[in-house]
Amino acid sequence: MNLPELQTAVDTWIREHGGYWDEFHLLARLVEELGEISSDLQRGRGLRPRSTPTDLDAEVGDLLFTLVAFANVLGIDLDACIQRTIQKYSDRDGAAWKANNREQ
Repeated sequence: MNLPELQTAVDTWIREHGGYWDEFHLLARLVEELGEISSDLQRGRGLRPRSTPTDLDAEVGDLLFTLVAFANVLGIDLDACIQRTIQKYSDRDGAAWKANNREQ
């Protein structure tokens, strides 16, 4: 599935299930989902006690769904957005990224 298809699929699902939340509710949900990823990652690396099994794939999926919903509410074209960002990283950070990865 490409990004425009993803945005359409999320839009369809949300509209079939009562509609969008406002951007501030979605922003709060993004923070919550990112926190769940952090918690799962910490548990998976032994940095926190494992109280429940983790499903990092599912948490990343939740974050992606919510990010797409957030973009849809704000009218952001994710395909154009990521293309601009990749170009920005290429122009600004390409050499530094390579240098940093050689050190690891």
